[in-house]
Amino acid sequence: MEDAQLVEAYRKKALFPAGAAVPATSEVAVLRRGQPVGTGDLVWMPDANTFCLVSIRERASDRQCFNLAAKRKPQGYVHVGRGTPHDVGDPAEPHRLWLTVSVVENTSGPFAYTGGTPEHATPVQEATVKFPSGRTMTFLTYEFPEGMSIPMDAEICSTGRAVCFKAFEPNAIGQ
Repeated sequence: MEDAQLVEAYRKKALFPAGAAVPATSEVAVLRRGQPVGTGDLVWMPDANTFCLVSIRERASDRQCFNLAAKRKPQGYVHVGRGTPHDVGDPAEPHRLWLTVSVVENTSGPFAYTGGTPEHATPVQEATVKFPSGRTMTFLTYEFPEGMSIPMDAEICSTGRAVCFKAFEPNAIGQ
């Protein structure tokens, strides 16, 4: 039920330019559910080398698309996204969190920070999605508050360290 409300909110938001294709509900996956119900983050892949993220919050919503490398390892390819800010809390005194979305292709988790969650960061949330194209992607989301010191060398790994990467070091587009 909660996912249905979030997907419905996504369909109603004016986040798509005039004439842009709006993905079918069946092509959109819920990454994170927020409070109040109807807020959170959704993702879809308009093509094999691009993923798009819609973040719906109480006071603002945002849509961004990110390029993945056209040629990539068949298993364990990682794309670390750039942090995206959003305001949370009381509108009179909001604080800002930075959401990072990282993508791991064709490798299963679970994924977690090595050595525990850094102070001020949220734990890694994981959503593995098989898109209608047949592509399987694991989306990892984690946040940290603006103005807080985060260890830039914090590492996220899969079980057995088959895939590891620096959590807060974004890839250049297309790498």
